[in-house]
Amino acid sequence: MLSRVFCMRLNTYGVVIGWLGVILSFLATIILSVALGFVDEIAQQIAKDSNNSDMTATQIRSVLIIVFSVYLALKVINLLASAMLVAGTVKERHLLLLPWLINNGVLLVFGIVANIAMLAQVIETTPFVGALPIILVDVGLLVLSWYLYYGIYSLFKQIQASSEIQRPLIPPPTQQTNSYPSYTKI
Repeated sequence: MLSRVFCMRLNTYGVVIGWLGVILSFLATIILSVALGFVDEIAQQIAKDSNNSDMTATQIRSVLIIVFSVYLALKVINLLASAMLVAGTVKERHLLLLPWLINNGVLLVFGIVANIAMLAQVIETTPFVGALPIILVDVGLLVLSWYLYYGIYSLFKQIQASSEIQRPLIPPPTQQTNSYPSYTKI
């Protein structure tokens, strides 16, 4: 387990990542809400600029509404998970870190699958030497994402261990010998 991430203590790192997630998710929520409000104008502009004459503004509008709505829902979930990360780190409650860990774990898995598919497409269409910078940047970002996730997981385990020391789930056994159960005593 990690004890520091980017020269920050795990508690500080958890608060920083949580607040960054809250701020960026809040801004993305506002931008997506505005984009949903102007979806007709965006669809007309895309249809006008598109070289494909088969796509109409109505079809583009339907696709944009679906994409914007799904992305808005994901950003709201990320906003709540990041807020719970901050609260869990400050209050030292390990269960409040679980929504962030689950949310970002799923995103990390989907990111790995999407990156593999993208890398296969890049390698197929371009020569290996031309694709090498893209591959290196992609692998570097994937390693960075894993490192950031592992930092929060280490924080989760640290808080979990300290809370089990403070409040054990099973109390230690007492030194009673040859005693009757408490319900038979008069």
